[in-house]
Amino acid sequence: MRRRLFPLALVLPLILSRAASAQDQSGEEGFHDPTGRVFELVLPSEHLFGDWNGLRTKLEAAGITPRLIEVTDIAGNPIGGRSQGLTQASSIELSLFLDLKKLIRLDGGSIFISSSERWGSTLSKTDVGNVFSTQQIWGFQTIRLIDFSYQQKLFDDRIELRLGRFAGMDDFLVSPYNFGFMSNAFCGNPFGILLDTQGMSAYYGTWAALVKLKPTARSYVQAGVYNGDPDVRANRHHGVDFSMRGPPFVITEAGYQVNGLPGDSPFLGNYKLGFWYDDAVFTDFNTGARTRGSWGFYGLFDQVLVPIGNPGSNRGFGIFGSVTVGPDPDLQQLPLFITAGFSARGIFDTRPRDALSFGVASGYFSDDLRRAQQKGRVPGPPGGQDYETVIELTYRIDLHKGAFFIQPDLQYIVQPGGTKHVENALVLGAQLGVNF
Repeated sequence: MRRRLFPLALVLPLILSRAASAQDQSGEEGFHDPTGRVFELVLPSEHLFGDWNGLRTKLEAAGITPRLIEVTDIAGNPIGGRSQGLTQASSIELSLFLDLKKLIRLDGGSIFISSSERWGSTLSKTDVGNVFSTQQIWGFQTIRLIDFSYQQKLFDDRIELRLGRFAGMDDFLVSPYNFGFMSNAFCGNPFGILLDTQGMSAYYGTWAALVKLKPTARSYVQAGVYNGDPDVRANRHHGVDFSMRGPPFVITEAGYQVNGLPGDSPFLGNYKLGFWYDDAVFTDFNTGARTRGSWGFYGLFDQVLVPIGNPGSNRGFGIFGSVTVGPDPDLQQLPLFITAGFSARGIFDTRPRDALSFGVASGYFSDDLRRAQQKGRVPGPPGGQDYETVIELTYRIDLHKGAFFIQPDLQYIVQPGGTKHVENALVLGAQLGVNF
């Protein structure tokens, strides 16, 4: 996955509110953690080492909020795929949020910096052969700078401006429900857009500018422009390739929240629509000609159906779904990508912070791509790629108020790699995390 660690709103983690906002509460009344990003719903806000012997309190009072997180994904496929194996992928991330109001009395201003080291391998590459990676933490296996950005809020947070180095998937195509999964088909964001664009960025920073407007307390409109050069993501740059070679990648999104404000019912829902344009040069599958520009659109939602426990308990059952459409099948690999599922937090009174999640994701490859593969014009499996489906069931066991978690995981992959020539795979694994 994803993405850097990014700001989340007051949430029912996995059942909650607007994940793209700049606030987060992780199930603790009154708690606010400005460094919360990708893993926040997986790792609520308690720390394994507490207050770091008083250091965290002193730093936060001065306007500096640090966060150190480690996540490991373990997966093996006893059945199916190209071969059987067992792999692990790990990531440790350090982030700093600088509150400029406390530091230099600049109201509404902040700086966010994050870096990581990743290591290990992915079962998808070594044994299964599927497209949507079984381990979301895999990718960019090196030391790198992820984020370095300045954010300014104006007019009671009705306007938000951001400039610097950050990823498109930090703010677009986001639902808090997605963070409960281990498969990259879901975790962080629905995966399909990454196969249809060159400029959409995830988990690596690129030069970017974003503006977000909130015309009402329930709605927002945002737009971002990003340096769409895919070479900046290469491991050899370690996140410090500060070039601006382009081409530009532009994305917009509008969202509306049902309930979620003080006095509203607990049936919280988020509904979003987005559009993108990628000014990169693509190769036509049919002719081999080089063509500039491609576009697409998406929609996603999440909705609480059954609140559990008392108001404010952050417990409940909700559903989610998304669809990503790439309308240029002669240029885009995955014209249609769909996800759907449910999440439930606090099913048992004795385990109010545990979370159960189930999801299905399907990606349908371009007919033009498949024909080009069959004719040998484009690399691909025998007969070409058709579709790939991932079914995932996972249960997060939350320990010590989120300081660490253990998450057993089961995935079933239909047509790994989009071809019938690879046997359907059963993947058993677990995700482990520590918030130091």
